[in-house]
Amino acid sequence: MADTDQAAALRAIAEQWGLKDIYAYNEEAFSRTIGFLDAADMDRLINARVAIPGLGGVGGVHVVTLARLGVGKFHLSDMDSFEPANMNRQFGARVQHFGKSKLDVMAGEALSVNPYAEVTKFPEGLNADNLDTFLKDVDVVVDGLDFFVFDVRRMLFNRARELGIPVITAGPLGFSSALLVFTPDGMSFDEYFDITDDMEETRKYLHFAMGLAPKATHARYLDSSVVDFDLGKGPSTIIGCQMCSALAATEVVRLLLGRKGVRPAPYYVQIDPYLRKLCRGKLRRGNKSRVQRLKAWLFENVMLKRAKRVGCEPVAAPKLPAEGESLRPVHDYLLKAAVQAPSGDNVQPWHFHAEDHAVEVRMDLAADNSFFNVGNLATAIASGAAVENIAIAAKACGLTPTVTLGPAPDRPDLAASIALERTENPREDMLVDAIWRRHTNRKPYRKRQIPAGIFNRLGTVASEAGGNLDWINTPEKLKKLADTIFIADRIRMERRDLHEHLVKMIRFTPKAAEETRDGLPLKNLEAGLGGELFLKATKSWKVMRVANLVGASRVGAGVAANGIRHSGGAALLAVPGSGIADFLQGGRALQRVWLTLAHYNLRMQPMTAVTLFRLRWLLEGPEVFSARHREMLGTVWAGMADLFPQAWAQGPVMLFRAGFGKPIHFGTYRRPVDSFQI
Repeated sequence: MADTDQAAALRAIAEQWGLKDIYAYNEEAFSRTIGFLDAADMDRLINARVAIPGLGGVGGVHVVTLARLGVGKFHLSDMDSFEPANMNRQFGARVQHFGKSKLDVMAGEALSVNPYAEVTKFPEGLNADNLDTFLKDVDVVVDGLDFFVFDVRRMLFNRARELGIPVITAGPLGFSSALLVFTPDGMSFDEYFDITDDMEETRKYLHFAMGLAPKATHARYLDSSVVDFDLGKGPSTIIGCQMCSALAATEVVRLLLGRKGVRPAPYYVQIDPYLRKLCRGKLRRGNKSRVQRLKAWLFENVMLKRAKRVGCEPVAAPKLPAEGESLRPVHDYLLKAAVQAPSGDNVQPWHFHAEDHAVEVRMDLAADNSFFNVGNLATAIASGAAVENIAIAAKACGLTPTVTLGPAPDRPDLAASIALERTENPREDMLVDAIWRRHTNRKPYRKRQIPAGIFNRLGTVASEAGGNLDWINTPEKLKKLADTIFIADRIRMERRDLHEHLVKMIRFTPKAAEETRDGLPLKNLEAGLGGELFLKATKSWKVMRVANLVGASRVGAGVAANGIRHSGGAALLAVPGSGIADFLQGGRALQRVWLTLAHYNLRMQPMTAVTLFRLRWLLEGPEVFSARHREMLGTVWAGMADLFPQAWAQGPVMLFRAGFGKPIHFGTYRRPVDSFQI
């Protein structure tokens, strides 16, 4: 329905109630406001024009709040559409609105509140070409732009100041809201936030966040590991958004009605109902004050560096080039996403061949000759995970991937061919950001149980991708699994070939890790100072063998067992068959499960020894193990069959533990994408 048709239909309904013009409508629809506002105030609001750029979390609530307050004229801008990820906080996000323009929906909401309201829409969003039109005859601007749309916000604030228009910004920070008011006679946006033209993007975000909420009450309950300046992502709640609207609308009343109490920047306020705190004050020099500059330095050089994982370099999805233009930028992005996949000891066993509308993933069958890579099944798992990353990342670029898994009779190294087609209405996969957040976390987790509902969801994810997931989450079963893992890890530490392969793949110095960009950086193992010294001292098998004689294998296996006990649950992923094609599909299933865990901000650590020993046993026979180890593995097999009866009867892809815990700081590196391209 066109806007004019919608407004006419809504006015017809109002007329049936005897409300034939805006004054007749307002005197009844908004009569309950009288007493806090008088007739003259109401008349001023009817004729006031408020501009709201951005109609998401806060902008959408601003529209409805101000419409119900009696504001009669709006300038609204947004170029986005609603999707499921908006549901937690955005007023217009409803199932029936998925795929619909936020601007059209929220303009309709304003007219549903007041069919006589005047709504001017800017569907192209806000830019330098339409900024003056957007601000024409506007009395006040209420900022609804996304936190990461910084340059547009800066342009808006500075131009509004030149035109003598006040701007209100209220930021949703957890369960709280921080409020700033910028007036033509107060500090400017650039002055308050200490912004310069040559400033890096990350520092702009940092300065904006620090100036918006100098006391930052929300930091006490924020998990900063989910904030990513590189990808422009961060958490939010509807509570914070609604708090924003209440504070911003109150300042609109002050400004439009000439009420006392307007305190423009450098005054600030943050109200946090979760902590029951009110913080307000005045930054006389804005972010240029010594305290703010010290905070900025500490955050940038200490906190931000600690929060960022060494080895991970997130990349934002590029826009899809126009028809006929090269897809090279998209190919680069897809392959950078592909190599974020996990691989045994980070050997990165893959090659890629990219054509215009297709990508081939090929297994490097000579990359991993370790005992664990029986029949190149570990390579297949890693390659399948890389395929899944490409399929997920392609959707973020507006492409529809069609995956044909290998291998082919004449091409044993072919993991998959992925056709890429343009689509008119691309639907981004929600796991795309998790590609860059996924990692192996060997830290102890909290003993907080992962609910059955989460594991059941992971089971569905695995099933849809062709896998089968068995899981446990009770302390009793986790203890039994820990005892089982203890035995398997003893075997791992007592085999010379496995010890020498591990030593070969550990990068004992940061320089070695950065130069090779593969293997396992020592810090990534989370062994602690004592563990690191032990690993360095036992590089030689002769030394390790002696250490095992005095109980080192038991101590090392005890660390793994303790990790199982300190977790929220564990699961075994399996596939029906035992061929390369089965394990390529298993790699895809594993990656979707792992990315889903990362999406939930849960930690995960593969426990690979058990499953890879099992594959070696099944495919090559028990004789590949010593008599003593065969006896020990018999106990392991019985324990696994009891804990994971369905998955253990199939081809085991991966056993892992998961839980709630702290993020890691030291990740694993990836070699340059060019080194993998054919």
